[in-house]
Amino acid sequence: MKFFPLIKKGAMLVLATFVLLSCNEQTTTEETAYGTPAPNLEEVSVSPLSPKEQDALDEFESWLDTSFVEFGPPGLAVAVLKGNEVVMEKTFGVLDVETQQSVQPNSVFRLASVSKGFAPVLTGILVQEGCLHWDDLVAAYLPDFALNDPAATKQLSLRHVLSHTTGLPRHTYSNLLNMNVPYQEILPVLKEVELSHPVGTWYNYQNVAYSLIGDVIEQATGMSYGEALAERIFQILGMEGASTSHGAIAGCQNTAMPHGPDAEGYHRIALRDKFYSVGPAAGVNANLEDMEEWLRLLMGYRPDVIDSTALQALFQPQADVAPIEGVMRAWRPMDVSAYGMGWRLVEKDQKHYVFHGGFVNGYRSEIGFCQEQGLGIVLLSNGSSRFVGDALPHFFSLQRKGGA
Repeated sequence: MKFFPLIKKGAMLVLATFVLLSCNEQTTTEETAYGTPAPNLEEVSVSPLSPKEQDALDEFESWLDTSFVEFGPPGLAVAVLKGNEVVMEKTFGVLDVETQQSVQPNSVFRLASVSKGFAPVLTGILVQEGCLHWDDLVAAYLPDFALNDPAATKQLSLRHVLSHTTGLPRHTYSNLLNMNVPYQEILPVLKEVELSHPVGTWYNYQNVAYSLIGDVIEQATGMSYGEALAERIFQILGMEGASTSHGAIAGCQNTAMPHGPDAEGYHRIALRDKFYSVGPAAGVNANLEDMEEWLRLLMGYRPDVIDSTALQALFQPQADVAPIEGVMRAWRPMDVSAYGMGWRLVEKDQKHYVFHGGFVNGYRSEIGFCQEQGLGIVLLSNGSSRFVGDALPHFFSLQRKGGA
């Protein structure tokens, strides 16, 4: 296509910058491990919310109230789980500054990169059934796919795709996604990008390459990624508001519309279809009630859907992530900063945290849980605000100081 040679020159300049940043900020995957072993989800005994934990939760709720008034996006939905129980569910603000309709627990938001956590869970379900294996080679399912190096193409596995250790420079061709170039048109030109590192040795965050997992799942199951996600996760968990298309969220009457900041606060912006072509990376829509069910699964309470062995595999460090990376800022200092398969991992004060955040088209979302304490939290918002990104580390900090 004619636009690629023109775009590629500019894109390669961007990619060269990312390579330099990656070399300065990232570390290799050699000896990536927790300082202390993470608990087995089957063996974690979660007691009801203690008085100290309740005090910490009350303090966090007060912080949320104040922060939303001072810094908040137009709308926000927050839930906290202790074990299998929802101990806080709260909504703030409006779906749309123009209509002033209030946010409800069943209001639908885009999840952005919080979507990334669904792909490894779906893969894990297929692994436990023997349909896929973590170290299956991408080439076995996608024989026409190629990286710049033929040897690297033959080495690339599902584990590498899900852990962002493909060897590609950081955010390869995310700029084209921002220009709304479809994934299927970008995929063939990945072979023109010189690899910055050997496959499996370096963490460099991706959106395009990450979405290869959706193509593999389609080949393995005969269903599209969205169909497989709906059948194997959404429907079983009762995630009635969840979907994987722009049309679904645009057609919903209870959608939190995206907003951008301005001098007076926030203004409504267009609900665009950017990044929906990379469904595994950023294509899921859901409401707060859906995400409560999703947290239950992640914390090990839905063994009927995914067993603990497959689930725990996602939360093992695959690659170190430099603490200076922007998304880790609010967690510092930490003992371990890593990426598993579709999930960010932090070890701090001998506790293990699994989390991810996302931002796209005016939506900001965060989700995470502490394996030892059995505490999980999710935030969905329809406008960018730094306090939303700070909420998880602040919540868990309060719980470490005041909780069990």
